[in-house]
Amino acid sequence: MARNTGGNGLHPFSKAHDFGSRKPRRNLHSSAAAMAIPGYGTTEQIFIGGFSNFLNIYNILLTVRILSSWIPQAQGVAALQPLYQITDPFLNLFRGIIPPLGGLDFSPIASFFLLSVITKATVAVGAEIPKDMQKKLKRSRPFAPYLGYSK
Repeated sequence: MARNTGGNGLHPFSKAHDFGSRKPRRNLHSSAAAMAIPGYGTTEQIFIGGFSNFLNIYNILLTVRILSSWIPQAQGVAALQPLYQITDPFLNLFRGIIPPLGGLDFSPIASFFLLSVITKATVAVGAEIPKDMQKKLKRSRPFAPYLGYSK
């Protein structure tokens, strides 16, 4: 039984090593533009993935901070002080806007909401629009009259 080598004499999964069939880059500007378009650059994917991981870890830290606030002596524990130093500035932004009602602090709800919006926006930046959706968007152009395009 003959193995399919993809016509280059290499293993089918080693097409990355077939340098002869790759198209050369035209110029530096086209590759720089590709880095700015979501989904095309390794640097962008690393940044988006790293920032997304940071937001997820911060979300966990906020959850631990809020759960620890239910324990009366938790603020006196030296091991939890870094947690308070990391999360309190973010929570204080919302404590100035949303006053406690009936002794309950509702600022964590607003902080979780903002953190969720930022996380979803970060993921959306790295998303690619599928080809069929790109065609639909090109055909429909919902904002064409506002941008000066004719239909």
